[in-house]
Amino acid sequence: MDFTFKDNSKNELQRFTNEILSNIKGQSGSRRKKMYKKGNGENEPKHSYSITYGFVNMGYLSPTKTREKVEGHENLFKTKLLSEHPELKAILQQLVDLHCPEPFQVDQCQLNFNWRSPPHKDSGNVGESWIIGLGDYDGGYTVVEYPDGDVDYDIKNTFTKFNGSLYTHYTTPFTGDRYSIVFYNHKLSK
Repeated sequence: MDFTFKDNSKNELQRFTNEILSNIKGQSGSRRKKMYKKGNGENEPKHSYSITYGFVNMGYLSPTKTREKVEGHENLFKTKLLSEHPELKAILQQLVDLHCPEPFQVDQCQLNFNWRSPPHKDSGNVGESWIIGLGDYDGGYTVVEYPDGDVDYDIKNTFTKFNGSLYTHYTTPFTGDRYSIVFYNHKLSK
């Protein structure tokens, strides 16, 4: 993957979506598929996914697959997407540097395509997360359930901060092709 943002315009976000995100082929793992079915009452749609770019705290359960261990961490493994595309991290950092209102170092992220997140908390995250929605879609708000009431965030082309480990959050229905990227810190990578 080779990509450099020319500026911080919405046209460049669309070019990033067309040239990078639309070329990522992924398949949700069994945990994400179960989460989708349990929370939404139906199977995950075909041609959708929720995949991690970064680290996970378990190797493959299959005897025919392996994940690369992260040096210095006994139970931390690189995801397939990170192992196959380490250059994506620099592209994602450019995205953050140009479009996010607060600077942060990209540790890892969850890449979602046409995946409607059911209500959940992020048990593996530490601190604040940032999310952005990209693509040609309508709806698809990120709802965060705060003690004082729910807030619907329109994340399309806009970075939004929330604490997914403290507050339940989910995605409202949408039409069209929706990508979302959730940037966060993994509790085992610190």
